Amino acid sequence: MTSATPAPRRRAARPLALAAAMSLAAMSLAALIAGAPASGADMAWKSLRIGMRGPDSPASEATIGYEADLAQDLCRRMAVACTFDTGKGNDGVAALLARRVDALMSWLPVTASQRQTIDFSYAYALERHGLIVPDPGPLAGLPGTGKTLSLTVTPQDARDAIDALRGRLAGRTVGALAGSVDLAFLQGQIGGSATIRPYESMEPLLRDLAEGRLDAAMAEVTRLQAIVTLPGYRNLAISGPQFSDEELFGDGIAVGVRKPDRTLREMFDRAIADAIGDGTLERLSLKWFKADISPHRCNCKPF
Repeated sequence: MTSATPAPRRRAARPLALAAAMSLAAMSLAALIAGAPASGADMAWKSLRIGMRGPDSPASEATIGYEADLAQDLCRRMAVACTFDTGKGNDGVAALLARRVDALMSWLPVTASQRQTIDFSYAYALERHGLIVPDPGPLAGLPGTGKTLSLTVTPQDARDAIDALRGRLAGRTVGALAGSVDLAFLQGQIGGSATIRPYESMEPLLRDLAEGRLDAAMAEVTRLQAIVTLPGYRNLAISGPQFSDEELFGDGIAVGVRKPDRTLREMFDRAIADAIGDGTLERLSLKWFKADISPHRCNCKPF
């Protein structure tokens, strides 16, 4: 009598199945640690936490109001439920990378150094940079006050204006925040004729300016517009031309997102392009700044 062949034993396959499951779990964990949503989660953004500056921020009321209105509009266009986190420390890149927020709308300039860490949407504002001076004073009402010049779009006009500034600032002392694009601009364009002094924060810079130890200072115009309305600084005024330049001052102000969140960036891109196209950005800009600082391009190239 021939004995029956024993059925194959399945127990030996379990280690392989277990190993495969563990490998899949490890890959999913690695994806999460790297910031890339596992299993296509990047394709299903239904809610967002947006880090924004609160009313206690030193930024101007205009920039805060503009971004608050715009954030509401963009969330509606993207059909997502948004919560706005204005908690201290949650408006910076560290909060974004730590996943405390999903996006940043905190007047974030798009610069080459920032691009190494995070990704950006299309720009929703173009920042200008200019001088603030004592008023009355010898530098109040400099030629070109109120005009915006671009070193790339209107290079000759910008060069002429810089040459004129260099003459008016000769022998004077001009301040800017240490490490800022304003300091780099002054050192590169004015440094041969004026003394350029870096400051670690705006408070000592403004104090020196108001008390006559500094002749002028350079910063973002939106910041300066807020400063001249504050008690103690109403003897200061914006003077001379204002400058914009993508290479030096950045590609504008944009939404910051984590690099793996490509779908989210594209959602913001489409919403911002629509808001440019239907005039919403221009309307909000005029409401808050009394000037149009919106980008006038709808089919923008990704940064």
